[in-house]
Amino acid sequence: MSNSSITTGFFEHAAAEILETYGHRVKIGRKSLHKFGRNEDAGTSETEIVAFGSTPVRSTTNSIDTVSSSNATDTQTLRVEGCTIVGNVLTEVIQNVTLTGQTKKLLDTPLSRVTRIANVTNATATLGDVYAYEDTTISAGVPTDPATIGNKMTIEAQSTLLAGTSVGSTNYLILCNAYSYLGKKQSAVANINLETNLVGFVPRTILQAGIGTYRNMDHDFFPFYIVRPNSDILITSLSDTLAVDITAGFSGFYADIIN
Repeated sequence: MSNSSITTGFFEHAAAEILETYGHRVKIGRKSLHKFGRNEDAGTSETEIVAFGSTPVRSTTNSIDTVSSSNATDTQTLRVEGCTIVGNVLTEVIQNVTLTGQTKKLLDTPLSRVTRIANVTNATATLGDVYAYEDTTISAGVPTDPATIGNKMTIEAQSTLLAGTSVGSTNYLILCNAYSYLGKKQSAVANINLETNLVGFVPRTILQAGIGTYRNMDHDFFPFYIVRPNSDILITSLSDTLAVDITAGFSGFYADIIN
């Protein structure tokens, strides 16, 4: 049997399970998802795999409304992906925002979550990191309170480095795999935790693994794992030492609700 036949069979199984368990008919194949993140300063307290030293804002209101760069010359137009929220219902939103350097720029649509910021339509890279955040005091374009940051696009990646995402109310996400490893050769070990969180409810761990100098995590979900609408997905780490460089991510397919 070919790999494509196996994959098709698993997708059919996922669609049947969604119908049986949640009562939704779905269409699979519109869009795939690849999410990855990096935390170069993970330590002995549980922390998310994201490229800034705080937990990304996941607000009960649409409070993430501002963007700025750490470089005054940046005027590129960037794509911002995320979700708005009403009650416990998430709606996916994609919008463009034109930077005004280190000066604050308001988003057209304020968000409760920022899942990605990316430089996708410019011939030149930004010269600064770009932040999306709840309006707060900034210093040279950088929020002074890390707890207000929804996400950060790094200079090096020209994209956000967040091993997490959010699923809107009209989709399921079918997870195919998850991975994690040390980003540099280090004498360290860490526990890795993949969890989903249905908005308004407690988070649920769906995968745990240990990584180290000679041990990575590379887990395929067979059968694929189904993430419900209105859910957050994230990866955290807990290391045996400070300043550990950890990379992690996951991939999957969206299943759109038909009825």
